[in-house]
Amino acid sequence: MLRPTLAAALAALALILTLACALAPGAPIPDPVLAGDARVTLLQTTDIHAAAQGRGPAAAGRPGPEGGYARISAYVNAVRASAGHPVLLVDSGDWSMGTPYDLTLGDKPLPLWFLDALGYDCATLGNHEFDYGPGGLARILEAARAAFGFRTPLVASNLDAGGSAELAPLLGPGKPIAATRVTVLANGLRVGFLGLMGRDAAQAAPAAAPARFLDFGRDAGRVQDQVDDLRGRQRCHLVIALSHAGTGDAGQSGEDVDLARRVTGIDVIASGHTHTPLPTAIPVANGAWRTWIVCAGAFGTRVARADFTYHAAGRSLTLDAAQNLAMTDASLAALDPRLDPDPAVAWLVGSVDAQLNASLQPLFTQVAGFSDYTPGQVATGLYHPVAVSAQDLMANGSDPVRGPNGLGNLCADAVRAVASGLLEQTLRAQGWNGSAADPQLAGIRAEVQAAGCDPNPYAGAVVATGVIRAGLPAGVPLTFADLYNVLPLGLSPDLGQPLLTGYPILSVYLTLADLRTLFGFQLVAQTNLASSDFYLNLSGLRASLKPKERETYFQFATAAAVLGTTRERAVGGSALARAALGAVGVLASDQGAALLGARRAGNPYAAALVDLAAVDPGPADLAGNLATLAQVAAAAGPPAGTLAGGHVLSALVVAQAVAAVDEVAAFGPDDPACTGVPVPLPLAGAPRYRLAADLYAVLMLGAAATEFGTAITPYRAATGVEVLSASDLSGALANRVSLAPPGQPVRELKGWMALLGYLRTPPAAGGMFVDGRIGADYASSADFTQFGSFGAAVQVRAASYPLVDLGRLMATLARLRAAP
Repeated sequence: MLRPTLAAALAALALILTLACALAPGAPIPDPVLAGDARVTLLQTTDIHAAAQGRGPAAAGRPGPEGGYARISAYVNAVRASAGHPVLLVDSGDWSMGTPYDLTLGDKPLPLWFLDALGYDCATLGNHEFDYGPGGLARILEAARAAFGFRTPLVASNLDAGGSAELAPLLGPGKPIAATRVTVLANGLRVGFLGLMGRDAAQAAPAAAPARFLDFGRDAGRVQDQVDDLRGRQRCHLVIALSHAGTGDAGQSGEDVDLARRVTGIDVIASGHTHTPLPTAIPVANGAWRTWIVCAGAFGTRVARADFTYHAAGRSLTLDAAQNLAMTDASLAALDPRLDPDPAVAWLVGSVDAQLNASLQPLFTQVAGFSDYTPGQVATGLYHPVAVSAQDLMANGSDPVRGPNGLGNLCADAVRAVASGLLEQTLRAQGWNGSAADPQLAGIRAEVQAAGCDPNPYAGAVVATGVIRAGLPAGVPLTFADLYNVLPLGLSPDLGQPLLTGYPILSVYLTLADLRTLFGFQLVAQTNLASSDFYLNLSGLRASLKPKERETYFQFATAAAVLGTTRERAVGGSALARAALGAVGVLASDQGAALLGARRAGNPYAAALVDLAAVDPGPADLAGNLATLAQVAAAAGPPAGTLAGGHVLSALVVAQAVAAVDEVAAFGPDDPACTGVPVPLPLAGAPRYRLAADLYAVLMLGAAATEFGTAITPYRAATGVEVLSASDLSGALANRVSLAPPGQPVRELKGWMALLGYLRTPPAAGGMFVDGRIGADYASSADFTQFGSFGAAVQVRAASYPLVDLGRLMATLARLRAAP
């Protein structure tokens, strides 16, 4: 954590910011009577993820090309100075987790200082605020209150502390976190705020227990009651929901769109979580009511703006203008040639850089490539170039179709290679010559096991796409900070660790049946029927698919996807989609006669529901498709229409995916990039296979059982019944992969450490990269149809990638989205 010397920097900056904070729009003011029409401007940020220096490669004293606290501050101050009416500034969560600045969260949380310094009127919590658990969130808030008197109002309307002794005292009226807030603006407008965590976001916060979140997608009545209270008893003119739930790419679908359609009285939803930048404010009709949705995107690269006029006579709201401005030097200069990034904020961030650089001395003095490290020079540590990539590498969570991906595989390979390397060091220290044929190996392993260290080799590694937070651009020097930003999430439950940030890597054992289930989850995520958090990047393992069962899976997957899209289009006003749904409703009684009739009449939704992406299906094909559709429709039930909509449908589709997985094979330990020939795993004996996975991935396996009705058991050892779970974190921590030799205190291996070690280990020491140069083996793109041009480290382990089936499914959905 940061050293106390940062206190002086904070104190000095406080003098600069005193006036701005005193005049912040959220400060208490009298409650005047609203005399007539009143204007208000809403500015929103979301999912900044502590990107204080912006997005993209940063260097010493220079922020990345987009975003950054200093640019946001300059823009917000410029809008406030020129608006001529009140300006509201809000944030929709995930203000933390994503950069080395998370190292400040323990004593002087920089993300919360930023909210205070800019005078945010209100903010909510995202799922990543719970990466440390509810107790960790409470400690962060208390640290901010102690360090600089943190006072930004936080709202969390569907949060239940669940008995957390640390978080519960901070929740409630007059507390740091309230269910709702009311602000009275200088022109008399009373504005009520809600803060909502969406279902998908809640699922992506497995460490939040015992805290939990009301699923407003299934129980909108609770939110409606809160809105009614704000508009009625509390006499609010405007109600703004800060929602960490999200929308689809065009703002026409998603949890926040559903919220707008089901709850009356929300004027604006400031959307977050899905990182979806909306170019303007999107209107969503709910009978005679209209809700506007705005979303800045993510990482502070944009700030959403919406200008409204409230008409007192008719108690109505009109949108005057809206935009989503990129936070770049060019965009600031276009507003005003004299508008530069805020120098006070830039100075503070630079001061934090210096402190981080000094505090990371134990790391930089032990890692290859930092021989010139000097504590007082960030260019030799925090912003030291350590790698370069021959191609852009982006997280597969940002791909339109989840699938095999160079960056995901690079991260998984790094975890397997470094964990295996640490094990090899232990064995060599006991006299192993490095050969699998060494006659002493069995005895050495027995000695190592007797000393309390697991000597079994790692068959693979797992990295969930949800923890990969940044990409690696091509052809530019990539610094330590850039690599850290790829795998920055989490905090060790062991507060005695010298470096807390980052989920610890654990050793887990899975059976062959559970390995097949992992590949089944991967297949479901490839068809976009599960959150990208459930796309598991695997190293060391490859699975093939059974042709007939694969075809069956895609029937079910297509039925689920087409039914979901049809329902979305019907809710959006498509008469043809509503007609097709009506025909689905009588499918059980008329055996598909209505659907077939609508198909013959040219209804594109009915055609897609009947054909299920088949090319020129015959009578037998149509009969089979209708039977599949009937199962999917019955499992989905009203009102859910997608895989995320119901547990029964989830379990049905996942079961078909798992049934399609055939032989599982393993790549050798001397093949870290998985480009060679794998060996099939034996079917007899029911052995368990050792994998390296971070704590988040282990917790997500438990969430998968709840979400998909399909359990995976992460065993603690090759034998025995002990399992790793969120209910026994101390037991899970006993399985940490340690950087320290056996017998010494544990020094946790983190994902970001593994990535750094993988790229910086030279070939002479058993590595595969020269000076951190990432070559064509890991090449990939966001266009899944270009899979044939991807690098060997992507193609070889995904030899059974169902490219043709995916192409048909995605083409079908594209046609539906373009249909009337």
